[in-house]
Amino acid sequence: MKKFIYIVVSIVIVLFISDHYLGSIKGADSNKPLQKQIACSGVLCDIVDFGAHWIAEHGIKTERVYMDNAVNILHAVNDGSVDAALGVHEKFLAYFNKKNNANLVMIKPYPFTTGIGLYSDKYHSLADFPVGAKIATMNDAMNMDRALAMLQQAGLIVLDANKKSNYSLLDIIDNPRKIVFIEMDQTQTVSALPDLDGAVAFFTHIYNAGKAVNSYIVRDNDAEQFPIGYVVNSQNAKQQWAKLLADSLCAKPVRQSVQNDFNGVFEYY
Repeated sequence: MKKFIYIVVSIVIVLFISDHYLGSIKGADSNKPLQKQIACSGVLCDIVDFGAHWIAEHGIKTERVYMDNAVNILHAVNDGSVDAALGVHEKFLAYFNKKNNANLVMIKPYPFTTGIGLYSDKYHSLADFPVGAKIATMNDAMNMDRALAMLQQAGLIVLDANKKSNYSLLDIIDNPRKIVFIEMDQTQTVSALPDLDGAVAFFTHIYNAGKAVNSYIVRDNDAEQFPIGYVVNSQNAKQQWAKLLADSLCAKPVRQSVQNDFNGVFEYY
């Protein structure tokens, strides 16, 4: 009997200590804000900063992680180095997922988009471009397609009518100005402007380079098809913190900061 009582008492003590210990951990965690790391590049890092205060008011502390290009920020989300990323449009994300067998998603609501344009440090109109002009364009398939579609709309080239998308330089069937296209990473096309006749560049990269965004010679007319938003791994897509990140970009103070500070770089839906 004494042995039985001793066992019961021992179990009660162990349970009490365990419950007290776990409760203290839980209490400590409940007082600690949720922390999330966000990868970003260029001007998008400023937008992460704009939203940080709004997100903090909703119980999430964010730490931005600057990276030098869009591909790296997606790799960081994919390998779990960071929790989320801001810096790519949805179609580029789909291209990345296919190429890397990844399963990343962009969280809705989609807040805004940005455009691309043809820029030049030497010329002010399409008519000024000489025969054989050298123009830099993005070398990734997704943005190459976007750039060539814009240049066809401007009348500089003609693309194969048998295709409706996924254009490459091989699909140019008429090039009356004999334009020479120089392929390079999307982040480098702006820096090539001093050495070339022109470059196709994102508004964001033009802004980062300190140039006037509205100084383009021509621009795209379908930017709304390329929304930008927070990207996470698919298993986190329905997490409350992911939804809060997306909502932060549409919050009134963040939206006002984006529109006031970037002078047309981003267009809200």
